[in-house]
Amino acid sequence: MRSIVPIFIVAFAASAPALAAEQIPVAHFDSVELKGGGDLYIVAGPVQRVTVLNGSSQLTSFRVRRQGQLEIVTACDARCPHNYNLRIQVESPQVPDVAVSQGGTIVAQRGFGLQQQISAAVSEGGTIDLRAVEAESVSAAVNAGGDIFVRARESLSAAVHNGGDVHYSGHPAVSMAVSGGGDVRRDD
Repeated sequence: MRSIVPIFIVAFAASAPALAAEQIPVAHFDSVELKGGGDLYIVAGPVQRVTVLNGSSQLTSFRVRRQGQLEIVTACDARCPHNYNLRIQVESPQVPDVAVSQGGTIVAQRGFGLQQQISAAVSEGGTIDLRAVEAESVSAAVNAGGDIFVRARESLSAAVHNGGDVHYSGHPAVSMAVSGGGDVRRDD
């Protein structure tokens, strides 16, 4: 009697997104925006490079807009597998400005030198964690929920609207605006 297990394995493999790392060709960018979920890791490297570690470019779009903004959008529809687990690595000599909207996480890894200026924004949920990178000046904004974690040396300009939190370490001069709930607080 034959087993039907091989049939299910072949059907599952054909419907799953690619699991191997996938290099994404993109033009030079100054900022990265992650829309619709996923985990994005920023690592120090000699050139800009974008790699899908888990997921697929068939389910996630990558484009660089005229202003040098790399936009990464996951628009899952009926083609997306249940619990689509997108993981992306962005390699860059400098930390780009970053944004998350509609869920997702961006984390900068250690290895970057002192940055002059970094901007981070979260809208409608998500998390940005730049604690591994020290910057002279940081701009951070949260709208309608989310969290931003930063290290600022000289100045922090933070805005929170309709919920969310900006957490910072260091002893920067802080200017802040909070409306409709949320907080800007020192965590170290």
